[in-house]
Parts: sequence; structure tokens; C-alpha cells
Amino acid sequence: MPENRLFCFGLGYTGERLARTALAQGWRVAGTCRSSNKAALLRDAGIEAFIFDGQQPLDTNALAGTTHLLCSVPPDSEGEPVLRLHRDRLKELSPPPQWLGLLSTTGVYGDCQGAWIDETRTPNPLTEANQMRLEAEQAWQGLGAELGRATWIFRVAGIYGPEGRNVLDHLTSGGVRRLVKPGQFFNRVHVDDLVSAIWAALGHPGPGAVLNVCDDLPAPADAVLCYGAELLGIEPPPAEPWEPLALSPFARHFYAENRRLRNDRLKQVLGLTLAYPSYREGLGALAATRRVTDSPD
Repeated sequence: MPENRLFCFGLGYTGERLARTALAQGWRVAGTCRSSNKAALLRDAGIEAFIFDGQQPLDTNALAGTTHLLCSVPPDSEGEPVLRLHRDRLKELSPPPQWLGLLSTTGVYGDCQGAWIDETRTPNPLTEANQMRLEAEQAWQGLGAELGRATWIFRVAGIYGPEGRNVLDHLTSGGVRRLVKPGQFFNRVHVDDLVSAIWAALGHPGPGAVLNVCDDLPAPADAVLCYGAELLGIEPPPAEPWEPLALSPFARHFYAENRRLRNDRLKQVLGLTLAYPSYREGLGALAATRRVTDSPD
């Protein structure tokens, strides 16, 4: 058996955490980032780091020996950049990676008017960006079929976690608006549960699957914001009715899609137990960490 080597196209918020998990388990780990400073930090951590700007392919030697390949790089204006530049090189590797994975988005489902949906729902992306995400899924599945390799598509909900990626930090930094739109739901997942899901799939013997990666409790943004304020012992921002004309284009898009995602397949296929089954557990753990950090010596 070859030594396990994980290659992550995109060592960002999630990819770097996965890389460090794999390192701790004795895997060789490599991947890409966009800056020389980040590459130096990754190399110091024992990760083979390569600069990838989406315009020029990596040297073939960068991919040699890869047994597991994960892509978290989103499409650009020309489509899916990793396969556009590396598809033939991946097919020429001997042997090719035995496992392929793509971090996609739940945005491929489009607006479901608040209905509960699972992976059997036919995708209906509303934006060009999400249409390109769906096309990227199809491209990676196509490569997996050509190579006869397990291919996993992770449709990821909104990711939250430490390092400024949570409502507690947003509340303390100020400028957060509490918009109230009755009947609107959002789906989310703690970054640690996302990494656990990918790690479980990396070791799964099956042929791959399309998986919704989200927690058990879709919830309005207003509810999450108020719970965060309660944990911090502060008053939440004043409620504002949702008025689309008063919002930025990004905020209007954010509220234009409404769905509640089921994660039964995630649990059944991977045997995964979520550490943070809802925002309450996730924010509670983050708040506890803040208290420890802020406590006097």
C-alpha cells in the first residue's frame, strides 16, 4: 500500500484544518495557497505548500504520489480552475489518486421556499456563481468516473467557527444588523464538524456520495444573533424589518434563497455524530473559549 498523501487545492479556513488533522494522523500532506507568506507558514507546519493562482498549472511533480485529492477552490470567471489546468495531469499520474473530493455549496439547490430538502432535490441554482458550482460538481464526478475512483461532493452550508468566523465576534466588533424576515431559514455547520465529515469520507471504503454538510437545526439569522448576544450578556441590536431595497446586492442575494437542509445521508453514510448539532452548542463552546481566554491569570 502506498503511503497516504493528501493534496488540498485550497489550504484556507477548512483546508488547513483538515491538513493539520491528517498530519497528526501520520499522513503526508501538501496543498496550495495564494501567497508566499502563507506558503512559508504552512511549510513550517510540515505541509508541502505550492502557490496556485488559478492561471498557471502546478508542476506535475507537485501532484506525484497523491493518494487523496480534495478541492476547495471555487470556480472563477472561466469555470473550474483546478480541472481546467490539471485534468490531463491527474489522469496521467500513475497510479492516479484513489480518492477525489470537492467542497461545493448548498447554494446549488437555489430557493426552496423554506421547504425541508435532501440530496434527492434537483439542483436549481439561481446565480451564475452557483451554476458554475454545479458544473464543477459534474466535472469532478466525470473525472472520478473516468478514473474509476471514489468521488465525494460535499455541499457545505454556511461555515462558522473560531478566528472571527462567528456571530460572537461580529457582535463584539460592532456594525451587525439584526434583520428580521419571518419564515426565513439559514443552514450552517461548525468548521470542526465539516473537517470531521471530510476526514470520515477520506477513510470510507465506498464509491463516494453527494452529501449535505450541515447541522441539525436550520434557523433564522435573527435567532442566532439573539442567542449570541445572550451568551455575551449584552443586548442584541435592535430588530429591523427586512426591506430588500435598503440592502446591498450581496445582502439581498443572501436572503433570496430559503431552504432547510436534511443531513440524514451524512450521518448514515459516514456514521458521523456531530459535535455541534446546532448553533447553540457551537456558539456555547466558542463562548466558553472566550471566557477562558479573557479570564485573568
